[in-house]
Amino acid sequence: MSKIDGFNEATRIAVAKLAAADLSARAGNLGFSLIDKDTILIRVLGSDCTVDLKNFEVKNRKTGQTVRPDLKIIILHYLMCNNKFSETGKFITFRDLPGGQFYLEPYKSRSVNIIASQIGNDIPRLKKNLGRLDWKEKIPGDVGADIHVIGKIHVNLIYYKGDDELPAVADILYDSSIKNVFSTEDVTVIASLICSALL
Repeated sequence: MSKIDGFNEATRIAVAKLAAADLSARAGNLGFSLIDKDTILIRVLGSDCTVDLKNFEVKNRKTGQTVRPDLKIIILHYLMCNNKFSETGKFITFRDLPGGQFYLEPYKSRSVNIIASQIGNDIPRLKKNLGRLDWKEKIPGDVGADIHVIGKIHVNLIYYKGDDELPAVADILYDSSIKNVFSTEDVTVIASLICSALL
């Protein structure tokens, strides 16, 4: 199955499940609002997005453009969460997710390794690009950032500059509650989207 076919199938499954859901009942729990009975407004990676509940089209509210397929799937999968959601305050790494140890290297190559290799020691550039997202400073790291992802979900980016012996390194920590909302593949996509935004 091609990547496009995979996106289309994941979207089809999500839409089928959401079409029968009472999304208004999930708004408070998941941290989104309804503009009207047919339109959801949700904050995602520094932008306001709208979800049309008639056809489940997802658009950037400011530009009116349809969001990219991988971001759309993350939004739809988040809306599928019908459990009572709350952060645990316990942070985990990607390897702590189901199958995370097995998929760790592909995950890194699609996310944190890219940002570390391209940003290097250019901390001013990293902080400037963080401005594209909703974030606040946090420790540890030469740069530590609490980044808002979607709804009530945040992640922590930890970034260390390199030196003469070691290259720069980046990592992302997740509240353990993310396992109740997203699959391991979804988390890989989220990390990739964050790191792309920072380049």
